Amino acid sequence: MSEEKVHEINPEGELKNSPAPNQFATSIGNLLTRSNPERAIGDAIDHLVDQRLHWENHELASSNDALYALLQHCYSLNNAMSGSDGTAKALRKGLANYIQDKKYQFKESSPLIAKIVKCVFGVDRRRVNAYSSALRVAMAEKVAVMELPKFFKDQGGIEEIKRNAVKSAEAIERKAKRELAEGTAKQLIDEAQVNPLATVAVDGFVPKQRNIMLAVGDVSGNFNVTYVLTDVSDALYNALLKQAAKKIVEEEEKDAALMTEAAKLKERPAANDQEIKKAA
Repeated sequence: MSEEKVHEINPEGELKNSPAPNQFATSIGNLLTRSNPERAIGDAIDHLVDQRLHWENHELASSNDALYALLQHCYSLNNAMSGSDGTAKALRKGLANYIQDKKYQFKESSPLIAKIVKCVFGVDRRRVNAYSSALRVAMAEKVAVMELPKFFKDQGGIEEIKRNAVKSAEAIERKAKRELAEGTAKQLIDEAQVNPLATVAVDGFVPKQRNIMLAVGDVSGNFNVTYVLTDVSDALYNALLKQAAKKIVEEEEKDAALMTEAAKLKERPAANDQEIKKAA
């Protein structure tokens, strides 16, 4: 999909080159502004499918530019179908008809962009997931349609965007777990002030509001206090809270893994019983 050039004369009388209008984008725009948008969406997607096949057969190995242009059109279709006006509703109905004609299957929770991508690129789940994930990231960051190809290039490509999105989701989940665990640690500390784990008096030290004791365990199971710190900064206290929260998260994940394994073991005999009944 090489870019054509047209020659223009600027006000100074100099000849210059400028990109020719994108004929494919123009044709898509014309389709979506026809009098029957419900039917137009199917024609628009068929045009995109033809372009996708051409890209796969002739340009796939050499350039991502054609791919980014296809995804740009998918992005534009999604924007045209989003909203509550009559045209958007008619376009969505047209997409539903197209999906029914092609016998594609979707969950009720499937995003609109995932449906569009699948209609254009086929049923390759990995491909549809990667492309729709990248487009959803672009939506979340409010990338303009015309800026989409540049956005993909600046971010390192489709797969890199998808990887970063997965990492971001995992990071958000980990952060939420840590914050919840920090709250649990603070609650345990507050409760222990009423019912302390132990009460210890150490000669030469006057306890303050926050104190830290280092203790070494002996063979009898006792804690032998080896160091006392009575000047505890907020930074040190918060760092210890984070470490306590990390330990709580580790224990919760360990317990969850054990429960999952126990559930699997519990299901296994039931499955074996079914097989025995079938064999009998």
